[in-house]
Amino acid sequence: MYLADIGVKCPNCGVKFNSKQLPELVDTGLRNSELRQHVGDVRPEYEQYLILTCPSCGKSAWATDFAPTSEVCVLNQPNKPPHLQYRNAAIWAEREGGNFFGVAMYYLYAAWCADDVNAVPQALEYRRLAVDAFRKSLIDVSCPHSSRADVEYLIGELCRRTGDFTRCKEYFQAVIGRLPALYSTMARKLMKLADMGSAELVDFEGIN
Repeated sequence: MYLADIGVKCPNCGVKFNSKQLPELVDTGLRNSELRQHVGDVRPEYEQYLILTCPSCGKSAWATDFAPTSEVCVLNQPNKPPHLQYRNAAIWAEREGGNFFGVAMYYLYAAWCADDVNAVPQALEYRRLAVDAFRKSLIDVSCPHSSRADVEYLIGELCRRTGDFTRCKEYFQAVIGRLPALYSTMARKLMKLADMGSAELVDFEGIN
């Protein structure tokens, strides 16, 4: 995995610092049941390089929110676990009045990065927070129309992944009629896993 050293400017305080980012992302097209590109032996785990934190004011956000700069930077991005950076980004987004869809995505990525370092309690909490924010994004319409099916599917799957099997089944039963074919097929499989008391991650069948 090739990383590039990129100087950036904080959108909050204006401080310039050095960051490490992925200049290019390669999408295999494979997904797991949480829609992460992380299936079988394919484990890119690139999410850790999509988040930045300012070493001055502490603001965390997507790397794309930090404008590149050609000026010489003295400071470096802090060495902070990615899942904590995503959590911090979600808190900043809520504080600044950001939409719930954006907050939910930060918590979802936080959960994935917590999985990568076996931070189990944190990963469960991030998923619960993501479910709450995704639900609110459907109400305040901050969820893009093109992502609505993804979100409606993810809410049910994240409930299962946190061990809330009853909520998972009830939710999928309520929305399965309007889910696209691939999602409705997966939803039925996930409901069966919920009946079995399984919260294990599985491959998303039909995506390649």
